[in-house]
This record gives sequence, structure tokens and C-alpha cells, in this order.
Amino acid sequence: MFTIFWMAVAWATPIDDLTQAADAKVSVVEREAAFARVVAAGAMEIQYLLDIVNDTEQPTRLRWVAIRALGQIKGPTAQTVLLSTLNDPEPAIRTAAVSALGDYGNAQNVKVIGKFLKDPAVIVRVAAAESLGKLKNPSAVELLSAALDDESNTYRGSSLWVRSHFVLALGNIGSSAAYPTLLRCLGDGDNRVVQSAVHALEMIAGFSLSEGRTSEQEIEAWSRWIQNQIQ
Repeated sequence: MFTIFWMAVAWATPIDDLTQAADAKVSVVEREAAFARVVAAGAMEIQYLLDIVNDTEQPTRLRWVAIRALGQIKGPTAQTVLLSTLNDPEPAIRTAAVSALGDYGNAQNVKVIGKFLKDPAVIVRVAAAESLGKLKNPSAVELLSAALDDESNTYRGSSLWVRSHFVLALGNIGSSAAYPTLLRCLGDGDNRVVQSAVHALEMIAGFSLSEGRTSEQEIEAWSRWIQNQIQ
């Protein structure tokens, strides 16, 4: 006599996946897989995400993941909610919203994102720079250049680490309009900015000048190259 045992399979719901994606106790692989499922289901199951984002009583991590998911799901409803979330008092939530707008990929959001290069929280400024780099709109070059010179990005005369992110964003945009700014960066007092400028130039120009040169010689070579380009 054979006995057949039936096993009930419990299928994860979208909210289960969202909870797992926000759970710091599970592995990165599991969180990323759960997040991918949230995004994949987003076209059909978006309202619960909107509700969580708008509910300030929800845990920050849960709202953060829901916001980032909306950036990848896209659509006018998602964008409206992301734009409204930019005013959240929590820096982590503003960071998520700014980052999500970068993922969304609407170049018309450049000016909106650019305002957050001056956010009181440095992590939000970094997110704004990275998002502008994702949008690849040359109109952001002027915003990033101004942020580099903004006194709020120095402390007691020392350059803050966020400035190197502004420079890398210029490289990701990939526009030759950034050459004058990058030329100045090559002579910056912050070595992180200088090295980021070299990397940005490699991204824009599509080649390296490091072979056979010391770091100082490489910087000099790039300086000469840029000056020839902007003459």
C-alpha cells in the first residue's frame, strides 16, 4: 500500500517579496532576487507599493525598497509619487527617491534632480550626482560644475568626498562640454577629485593616457589634451 503525501506550496505574495527585499538579515542574493520579483510584478501589482511609499508609519527600509522599485517599474503614476516623495524629511527616503528618478530615465527630470545637489544631507547629494550621470543629459554638466565650487561641499577648507562623485557623474554623462570643468579638476587640491577627473576623461574620450606614464605625467598629458580640444 502506497501513501501519497500532498505538500501545500505556499507561493510568495508581492508584499512578501518586498518584505524580504528590505530584510537586512537575509543574504544579498536573496534580497536582489526578491527585489527583481517585485519589479517584475509591478505592472500588475503597483498599488501596494504606492500605499507603502505614502505611509510614513512604515519602516524606512520597506519604503526605501518600494521607492526604488517604482523607479524601475516606471509609468506616470510612479513618477508622480517619486516626485512627491522628494520632500520627505528622512534623508534615506529622499536618497531613494532621487536615485529612483535616475533609474526612471526621464531626461526632463534633470533640473528637479539637480536641486538635490544642494541637499543638506551629503548622501542625497551623492544620489543626485549619480542619477544625473545615469540620465546622460549634457544640460546637467553646468549643474555639476557649479556643485563642485559650492562652499557647502567643503568643510573648514577641506574638500568633502561628495565632490569626487560630481566629477564621476560628468564622466558618465559623456559630454565634451565637461572638458573645461575637468581641466580645473586635474589641478584640484583633493586627490580624489583629480583621480576621478582622470577616470571621467577616460570615459568621455574613450581611451587612457596611463601607459608608460607616472600619475603626474598622466595628469599633465590629459591637461595638454584637453587644452587642445577646447582651443
